[in-house]
Amino acid sequence: MAGHPGVAKTISLLSRHIWWPSFKQDAKTFVNSCPICQRSKSSHQQPQGLLNPLPIPMKPWSHISMDFIVELPPSQGKTVIWVVVDRFSKMAHFIPLPHLPSAKTLADLFITHIFKFHGFPVNIVSDRGVQFVSRFWRAFCSLVGTELSFSSAYHPQTNGQTERVNQSLEQYLRCYVSDNQSTWSELLPWAEFAYNNATHSSSGRSPFFVVYGLHPKAFSFSGSNSPVPSANSSVLRFSEIWSLVHESLSAASLAQKKAADKSRRDAPQYKVGDLVWLSTKNIKLKVPSPKLGP
Repeated sequence: MAGHPGVAKTISLLSRHIWWPSFKQDAKTFVNSCPICQRSKSSHQQPQGLLNPLPIPMKPWSHISMDFIVELPPSQGKTVIWVVVDRFSKMAHFIPLPHLPSAKTLADLFITHIFKFHGFPVNIVSDRGVQFVSRFWRAFCSLVGTELSFSSAYHPQTNGQTERVNQSLEQYLRCYVSDNQSTWSELLPWAEFAYNNATHSSSGRSPFFVVYGLHPKAFSFSGSNSPVPSANSSVLRFSEIWSLVHESLSAASLAQKKAADKSRRDAPQYKVGDLVWLSTKNIKLKVPSPKLGP
């Protein structure tokens, strides 16, 4: 008759007619153990599991992560950016592509843009995109001695480092190309240089300095003119772009673990044979239900 209300409403209903010393705790225990409520009602608890950071690499470009930024407005025939990040130095490469590559093309791109500078990594972290989980890519990486690690299904935070770089890059591009959406591929080298030359909050140094032990010569324009007008206009344009890029960078960020753990809780310790509820968030059912089991 009560209709499976929550804890507060159940206590309120009981208090109208009956009372005993532990009735509130008993009502809470009863409601929380009701199989119909557990199966049918959505959970409002914080997600389980505190952040478990990936192991810290011991040198640059031994452990990397990668991802794609897709569905960008066409720019010189490019619509995708392949983002590759070194987990030690935080150095990144931004490679424009016409479309998402096949696994075979990805291997060729890796040789062209990453291997020639840094060699093969020990480990690559990525999501479960079709390129990364394909038989070819797995076999290729196994043959060259590279271990693959994948983010958990429906939990892209595992590859949070690349996700954050993607967000920064998208923010940079919005600043650069707000008036002309077709120029982003021309400005990508500037975004990459600016990102790698900026001080990273986790190390207090720029990725360039961590990898090479020195700061690169940044763009400077004295304002003097050359007898070649086209050179003057090009240098002036580059100077303006560099100033815009430099101003758009943010030097501070919140610690990843602290931010992530604010909205999470400890994961329970399951044992073999324990009964659990299975979320149906990504399962198609004829009769929808938030959970299955136990």
